[in-house]
Amino acid sequence: MSRDKEIIALINLIYEAMLDSDLWPRFLIELADALGTAQIAMPSMDSRSNTVATIAPRLDPDLLATWHEHWVFNDPALARAPLRPAGEIYTLDSLMPREEFAATPVYNEFWRPAQLGLAAAGANLLIEDQFSTLILFTNAPGGESLTPQQMHIFEVVLQHLIRAVRISQRFRELELKHVTAAERLESLQQGALLVDAKGRVVRANAAAKAMLDKRDGIFLDNGHLASAGSEFLQKLIASCARTFLSLDGPGGEFKIPREHPRSPLHVTVTPLRSTLRLADVPWIGVGTPIAIVIVRDPDVDRRRQEANLRRRFGLTAAEAKFAAEVLKGDGRAAAARRYGISLDTARSHLSSIFEKTGTHRQAELIRLLLDATNEDEIKT
Repeated sequence: MSRDKEIIALINLIYEAMLDSDLWPRFLIELADALGTAQIAMPSMDSRSNTVATIAPRLDPDLLATWHEHWVFNDPALARAPLRPAGEIYTLDSLMPREEFAATPVYNEFWRPAQLGLAAAGANLLIEDQFSTLILFTNAPGGESLTPQQMHIFEVVLQHLIRAVRISQRFRELELKHVTAAERLESLQQGALLVDAKGRVVRANAAAKAMLDKRDGIFLDNGHLASAGSEFLQKLIASCARTFLSLDGPGGEFKIPREHPRSPLHVTVTPLRSTLRLADVPWIGVGTPIAIVIVRDPDVDRRRQEANLRRRFGLTAAEAKFAAEVLKGDGRAAAARRYGISLDTARSHLSSIFEKTGTHRQAELIRLLLDATNEDEIKT
């Protein structure tokens, strides 16, 4: 195959891999052959969660595992790469002096055992918000210079890789919009989040973002969704990623306690059941959303309920609070005790509520208030 045809075949394979991520290892192998290079890789690094994913089909899996576990965030050359703009080709020599890099632990304990030489070049495919994806290749030890032909092929192919990244991002955004619409995240008044198998937030509605910003029971821990004083959340999310059946099933519920007098948060984790199947793409920064996390704050629900009752029936603030307690259905005395008022005050509130709602008995009042609450929830 002529050099031009080889490059055209590589470009075609990029766009095929964009639609089928299983083809990326094949693309890297064929690109390495065209470059006549020893090793080639596409790593994606998220410094928020200290996670990394790498496609390196010719690298020993055990060596790659050690790189993920230790060296990826302790590589002085790699740390300088994200300072370069996406699409700019750089060499190892342009990141730091070759002799200086050859004296580092990462070179002597990873690069040399992996048969990576010091003639290396790369480029960033995506740089955004502490996340970066790059492609790099190295000649074998002894091949200490990059040839003009290698740089030409890499430059031509890189333009199409950058375009593939942009198209993939756009596809991903459109897919997530469809998933979000299907799950009606923004229409929910409770906090709602789509998370991937590692607990990273793919999408969150306004209520959930407010909770995360306040660190009110839920928060981000190195980019992963976490809950105060409990590991239940991470375990329930992980259960939604299982590909096998288990006795306890995927997802579940639990409560996050808060200081008195605030009510515990109610958390529900369920597998994502959207008919859309998002493909995992190594350079997007987050994985496929596999679970929906719903966080309900009973205190917020109660305030919303009281506001609805005041607006609909003209109740005072005190009457609306008492009506909300009456709605729990365990009698006037229990409602007065929770609210912290005397029975005489409770009778006075109840008499006024009967008059404003046109009801005469407590059971009739509860039915009316429940109907009003349900109607308000449907409207929202």
